Amino acid sequence: MTAHVAAPPTASATTDYPIPLATPAAVDTPAAVTTTTTLSPLQRHPFLLGPGLSIAFVVMWTGGYIAGPIGVSAANPLALCFWRFGIAAAALTLLAVLTRARWPESRAAWGQVIATGLLMQAGMFSFAYLGLSLGAPVALVAIANGASPVLVALGGVLLLRERLLPVQWGGTLLGFAGLALAVTGEWTGFAIGAAALLPVAGAIAFAAGTLVQRRTGARMDLRSGSAIQMAVAAAVTMPLAMIFEGGLYIPVTQTTVGAIAFLVVGNSGAAAALTFLMLRHRKAADSTRLMLLVAPLATLSAWPLFGQLPGPMLWIGLAVTIVGIALATRHPRHAATT
Repeated sequence: MTAHVAAPPTASATTDYPIPLATPAAVDTPAAVTTTTTLSPLQRHPFLLGPGLSIAFVVMWTGGYIAGPIGVSAANPLALCFWRFGIAAAALTLLAVLTRARWPESRAAWGQVIATGLLMQAGMFSFAYLGLSLGAPVALVAIANGASPVLVALGGVLLLRERLLPVQWGGTLLGFAGLALAVTGEWTGFAIGAAALLPVAGAIAFAAGTLVQRRTGARMDLRSGSAIQMAVAAAVTMPLAMIFEGGLYIPVTQTTVGAIAFLVVGNSGAAAALTFLMLRHRKAADSTRLMLLVAPLATLSAWPLFGQLPGPMLWIGLAVTIVGIALATRHPRHAATT
């Protein structure tokens, strides 16, 4: 793992954790020297950037699929989004100021962070929550968002010049097929309409934001960048909630407070930070392919929480998804040396 980080990238390198975008690559510098001068504390602990990061990423995103529907069942979706983003923006701004985080220094840097806030936060979650409020089942929202790794993989190849092996393409598509199998029973009889199109629009927005952040935004300071993203999302959802929902009011109950608390801390805080780290240290497609595991796991979590017994298709789909991800994240040793 250390050699892959320290060694200069080549045209055919397919390592899981490429050198961060801001790290210069010196072709004529020995790996032994660059290892001691360019590795960050996280890079010195491969487990944190490997399995540890992946596990935390999946857990936080899975929790969002539980807290989000709970919140939407008790409050208007756009108002819920505003309070989620607004509280997170205030907390992250305070953290950035107290820790003297570096803020974007150029107009282009500000534009890049604002764009990712619009797409990955306001776009994705507003569309998803609106779809849920109009009757789209959680599984349909999950399968729509599960399509984002395919979109990101295609965009990464076309726009970021990332290389994917045929086995990676096949694994990504197999994982998406497993996701479809896992949630098939959840949307039987659902009438396809606006409620279904909204989560699809959210998945497209998330994929576009992922590509933007992987290309440019991954250089931002995590504290100040996240604060800006949340503030932008709150600024967008506030007028929309006032126009279409009549205001920002949400009932103050144990359900809404608990849902917002998790969405602020778990999703807007932890999940956003984990996504940022994945985009900094991994390819765009690798960063979002793990999203394929979230929908089946969220449906499994609904069993003890909501009494929704998983059917056989979910177990089959989950197994297929795991196999697909294993193939998609496989990097043959010879590929990195040819």
